[in-house]
Amino acid sequence: MKSLRIKLPLLAAFSAAALFLTGCESTSNTTTIDSKGPESLNTAEINSQDWARAADELVQSLLASSALDNAPAKPAILAVDRVINNTTLSVDTDLLIKKIRVALTQTGKVAVTNTMGLGERAVVAQEAAEMEELSTGKKQKVKAPHYTLYGKLIQQTARDGKKTQNTYTFQMSLIAVKSGLTVWEEEREIAKLTKRASVGW
Repeated sequence: MKSLRIKLPLLAAFSAAALFLTGCESTSNTTTIDSKGPESLNTAEINSQDWARAADELVQSLLASSALDNAPAKPAILAVDRVINNTTLSVDTDLLIKKIRVALTQTGKVAVTNTMGLGERAVVAQEAAEMEELSTGKKQKVKAPHYTLYGKLIQQTARDGKKTQNTYTFQMSLIAVKSGLTVWEEEREIAKLTKRASVGW
């Protein structure tokens, strides 16, 4: 009987604690926002809105330069090379390249070749061409690119007391394949200033 009397208060205490914890639980609230809007998070590192802004500005600069208008044929055939990452960040540079590819192809002035260059797309396109050649008996004609687009991502860090500034520079260059000349190049800088919080006592 004594044992039962001891267990009952313990059970009541556990039940009360469980109810308290359940009452304190809060559900997370997720909403869809504009990645370029004021609600998006701003971090000390490059984030999605930074990528989007840089890609848009670089594409507009390239189109305004009229470099693609001098291609031997329309649309201009473009091979996209890799972006060299010279920063301390683990960056998926395909994000920037993909945005530029999409923006350029949507203008109708550019056709991006997938049979040359780097990455899985080139391998898949090459295999598809080989299968087509085997099935039809006709050698597939691969159009050589008129231009090659490549880039580099650079980071510079400056510190002053509790302040740290990271400046990320996107450099892009368009090379005419036949001449080897750079017919367009541009860069965009994004500076991130971080202030270390003071420790209060």
